[in-house]
Amino acid sequence: MPSAPFPTPDPDAPEPAGSRSAPAGGSDGDPQPSEPPWSGDEEDSAAYLGELMAAAVAGEELTTGDISGAGFGQDGTAQQMHPGPVLATLVHAATTDEKILATLSDDDLIGVITAVRRIGSFAAWAEMTAIREYATRPDPRRPGAPAPAPAPAPAPAPGAGAGAGAGGASPAGGASPAAGARGVDARDPNAAVAGLPGGPRVREFAAEELAPDLHLTWQSAAGQIVYACTVAARLPVTFAALRAGKIHPVHLRIIEDETAYLAEQYLAEADAKLAAAAQSKTFGELRYHAHRLVLKLDPESALRRKKEARKDAHVRPFREASGNAGMSARELPPDEVLASWQHVDQRARDLRAAGIPGTLKELRVRAYLDLLQERDTRTTPPSPQEDTRPGDTDGTGDVGESDDPGSPDEGDNPGDTGDAGGPGESGGPGESDGPGKSDGPGESGGPGGNTGPSLAAQVNLTIPWATWQGSSSTPGEAAGFGLLDHETARDLATAAARHPDTRWCYTALHPDGTAAAHACAPGPHPGGPPDPRTLTFNAVIRGPCDHAQAQAGYRPSRTLRHLITARNTTCTAPGCGQPAARCDLDHTTPWHHGGLTCPCNIAPLCRHHHRCKQAQGWWLEQPEPGVLRWRTPAGRTHTTTPSIYPV
Repeated sequence: MPSAPFPTPDPDAPEPAGSRSAPAGGSDGDPQPSEPPWSGDEEDSAAYLGELMAAAVAGEELTTGDISGAGFGQDGTAQQMHPGPVLATLVHAATTDEKILATLSDDDLIGVITAVRRIGSFAAWAEMTAIREYATRPDPRRPGAPAPAPAPAPAPAPGAGAGAGAGGASPAGGASPAAGARGVDARDPNAAVAGLPGGPRVREFAAEELAPDLHLTWQSAAGQIVYACTVAARLPVTFAALRAGKIHPVHLRIIEDETAYLAEQYLAEADAKLAAAAQSKTFGELRYHAHRLVLKLDPESALRRKKEARKDAHVRPFREASGNAGMSARELPPDEVLASWQHVDQRARDLRAAGIPGTLKELRVRAYLDLLQERDTRTTPPSPQEDTRPGDTDGTGDVGESDDPGSPDEGDNPGDTGDAGGPGESGGPGESDGPGKSDGPGESGGPGGNTGPSLAAQVNLTIPWATWQGSSSTPGEAAGFGLLDHETARDLATAAARHPDTRWCYTALHPDGTAAAHACAPGPHPGGPPDPRTLTFNAVIRGPCDHAQAQAGYRPSRTLRHLITARNTTCTAPGCGQPAARCDLDHTTPWHHGGLTCPCNIAPLCRHHHRCKQAQGWWLEQPEPGVLRWRTPAGRTHTTTPSIYPV
């Protein structure tokens, strides 16, 4: 190990004779030395760092003096280093030894922190580069096969992505940043990268191969592929700055988003200028700067962005992190949104004039729900159980809101978590499943009575019987929506009981939360769910299968469908959360190859993964009922198991 530049604990002690001087930037010594202890000569600095590396490779422990001498202080040698093995070794030594970390000066410690960030930027670049290489290399299973034909690219040159905020994840993580904003199908990465410089081609099902090992959905993996291809092709200068550790991954995300619809003739200029600007700006400053630059270079890009984004107009329900729910309507025509907002606001004022209690903010919520459900609270007040005054925290009904009409963007705008609902897998117009997968004690209307919202249970409401009875706080679940606290679960079950189209099914559970048996009550029960003790349950087969539930035909019966979807409530591909109600019931061993219509050979697969299973190089087997073992063309294996219900 090289001798420490300051080998004694006393920073004011004279340097021992013959000791090696430290490179510039070390600050364990006098904070304002009259003469720098190191000349700053690049060759000497390199030699010193070389000695440190050799010592580390030899297994010697580095000291505080070694780290300080490496130059993590402002303008020091290590502070100027690009990410690489030397910097990584020094950072590792500094951060994994608590004694070193605790004794570094503030100047050196800040240098270590910034070095870690530079290494993180390089890691994000490396991940995207590797993802792009994997996705675009020729498919070894199809030698000489022509590349997929690219879809027509939106004019003039679309980019990918939604910007990330200051707390955003790296570009290689999170939701798909690409196709939705580009006006192409997010499920087709080749369409999303069509028209990029260099003409990249994404091999089929590359995203599905990557997704299990990255612990992502295939859609998110596809988004990462598209993003990696896009930034490498359209923003080479900014991408290189990420590799050098000069910018943060969020800077890259912002630049990519702001230049997504910039015309090609301006792209090189914007890339160079924004890469330079990002090195000294916060995320917010960079977005503002980039937005202004893009509008200056190409004013028409804003109109192109708006036009393309409008193709993604949608309305979706979602689950709030609090357990409440929300609805999101995105990319709508501004004039219609403003007119609709005025309509909601006027209805709220009409409710207040009619004497309905609540602040204007609360009455807007009531008016919004009234309009969507074609009702009028002025003539049919909500049930006493409904909280019509969510903001009233002190019982006075006053939350301090003025009568200002407000604005459409009032409050938070949480990201949506996907569509809730969808037709029941079987069993008529609606079906309510649960681990007691039922939703009422058998009394008329349940505990909520016969007033309030009426919900046809066209989604699977998974609600433990004890939760419905009020003797348990075990959560429930709504397919496509998420977990439900016990109170919300009971409210939804009560709403389902009010609707004559609701169908009631029950699933008994093993102690580990997996399905043990299943039964469905025939016909509607508008008075509430029947007592499950009056029904006949069929076992959900686990372990070795004797084929007692096998059927002669190709299509499984309603009873068999229910047993299989009670056992596996979602698509059985790794990481796919598509509810089984929206999936194909696939013969693992194909029917025409002798596969049985039996619980040991059928499992839910969404249409996308059904196609993936049939692609060349993929292999799927079901060694026991409900256990699916996937093997990808790369030879990796991934196993999915039966669903575990909340217990």
